[in-house]
Amino acid sequence: MTNRLPARQKWLLSLQLLLLYMPVALYINVPVAARTGKDFVYFLPLLIVFIVLAFFVYFVWISAIDLIQQRLTEWFGDDFLLEFNLLALVLTILVSIGLSALYIVTFREITQGIAILYLRIWPEIRPENLAPAISPEALIFAQRVGYAFAVVIMLTAFYITNNARSYQQLKDVQLRAERLEKGAVVSQFEALKNQISPHFLFNSLSILTSLVHEDPNLSETFIKQLSKAYRYILEQRDQELVPLAIELDFIKAYTFLLKIRFEKKFDVTIDVPQDIQTQCRIAPLSLQMLVENTVKHNRMSLREPLLVRIYTNNGFLIVENPMQARDQPEFSTGIGLKNITDRYSLLTDQAVEFGERAGSFIVKIPLLMSERTKE
Repeated sequence: MTNRLPARQKWLLSLQLLLLYMPVALYINVPVAARTGKDFVYFLPLLIVFIVLAFFVYFVWISAIDLIQQRLTEWFGDDFLLEFNLLALVLTILVSIGLSALYIVTFREITQGIAILYLRIWPEIRPENLAPAISPEALIFAQRVGYAFAVVIMLTAFYITNNARSYQQLKDVQLRAERLEKGAVVSQFEALKNQISPHFLFNSLSILTSLVHEDPNLSETFIKQLSKAYRYILEQRDQELVPLAIELDFIKAYTFLLKIRFEKKFDVTIDVPQDIQTQCRIAPLSLQMLVENTVKHNRMSLREPLLVRIYTNNGFLIVENPMQARDQPEFSTGIGLKNITDRYSLLTDQAVEFGERAGSFIVKIPLLMSERTKE
């Protein structure tokens, strides 16, 4: 609940305060003579100014409360103001009293200035109607009522702002859950559609057919790696995260299949420290999508092999390949990178970064720590 409320929400909260307390505020502060009779005509514009002024003052104070609540949740946690504990109650009361004192001083000075200006514009209005003569005891009582009323307004403003923030947090959680569910379904569908594609399986089986007669030992290894790759896809496609070591082990099997197909035209080097492989996690099939994209969109030959590097830097797993555009580029839907970007937006605040740099195409995936490492 650390996010600030939007301006529109704060204006609506100000309107709620106005509708709740303005009738009582007018009853307390407006002289009896101004409520009826001929003086009402002169006081009507002043009352409108008073109401508009209160509306804007409420907005400023709700903005201040919003900022204070944001700081409190940053210091004590998102659920601090939602829990019934003594510290939260004391801070709420202290903030409300402090803001009500500022509210009283600010509003009094502004209204007195407006009243003086109004008397100059309308000299026929009797000053005693603006400030009728009352006994000292009644004046003290009226001031105490005004102070108490201001505290009540600020307490109400504090709680309705907190409720609005809580409701916004609930909506954000619900939206995040819906996006996560949708993203998971889309990811599973795309993974199943792209990774277990008939085209890839057909190519693999075609290569295997030729290998069986030419090199039985290599064909046996090929079958084992193909089986390993597809077993990983079937087992991990429903997972949100997998250990980085397992994903890299799958990439080695997947790369083996590609290297058999493209021979010496293609290679993948992996330079990831063992401790990072053990401690970090990754969205499954992320690397496979990126490696497949490099094959799809780049040319390769014996003179100009396609070399893909996978390494880490500053908390990111980086996949880098040279830009070797095909003479007849493959049509790109952009689904692969968008899929990875959307999945990671639901997992971490760190964004997936990608783009061209110094003749290479680079994708940077945030490394996520495992729960065991966090503990």
